[in-house]
Amino acid sequence: MVRNIKLLSTIYLFCLISSPQTERADMNPEKTFHWPGGARAAVCLTYDDGIDGHLDIVACDLEQAGLRGTFYVPGSSESLARRMDEWRALARRGHELGNHTLFHPCIRSRPDGQVYEWVPPEDALENYTIRKIVAELSIANTLLQAVDGRLERTLAYPCYDHEAGGESFVEQIRPLFTAARAGGDIVPDIRSLDLYLVPAWSAKEVTGEEMIAVADRAAKAGTMVVFVFHGVGGGHNLNVSRQAHSQLLAYLDANRDRFWTDTFAKVTAHVRAEKKRLGWEQ
Repeated sequence: MVRNIKLLSTIYLFCLISSPQTERADMNPEKTFHWPGGARAAVCLTYDDGIDGHLDIVACDLEQAGLRGTFYVPGSSESLARRMDEWRALARRGHELGNHTLFHPCIRSRPDGQVYEWVPPEDALENYTIRKIVAELSIANTLLQAVDGRLERTLAYPCYDHEAGGESFVEQIRPLFTAARAGGDIVPDIRSLDLYLVPAWSAKEVTGEEMIAVADRAAKAGTMVVFVFHGVGGGHNLNVSRQAHSQLLAYLDANRDRFWTDTFAKVTAHVRAEKKRLGWEQ
């Protein structure tokens, strides 16, 4: 009998040690990172470039699923100029308007030798100075404040580029924003996450099943995923079908116990608060 008890104790101890970190941490809630509602992962749905399809298709589909998204609108957006009142109404309904610069500057001559011919030389980040990009971002913040009245803002680096004249401008933009979205995949680790270089997964010509698989990977890791969309159902050269997009939304809506879906501003604010509570601040 005593021998059996010792054997069971050994097995229990082995299982405890070999279990995933997230499961072991759950035994001490005060030292565990938590998503709202006990969700396993956070999901942000972000949409770049401020196009008509975001007003005509995306907002409708999001709201039908009871979800809210983040729209990164450049100051030069023709849709913003023509349909200002509709963008204001979008923000009033709980969506986020984020900074995507004034002129959408990108690195024209890429490190791999590729040239983005669609980027005019005057909008090439290699021809910018850090002072110029910071000034542009500051003015874009003022423009967006005139649209939605909000003082706090997040940023999406155009083309995921955060260098001007060959130098990183990440440190210089921290006072202007609460968080910033870069490129990459799912967030691998919340503890070490830099909120001004949050990885994001680009959705281009993918199926609903492929996007759902990405969300499931984030849930398995217990972290978060930021989806980057441009056109949904057309309207952009970077596109996903409306059907695939709606399939992802339906999945997130049906699995709210696993996924907390909200704006980039709200999700990153929660991350900041939890990291502060746990003493993980950088």
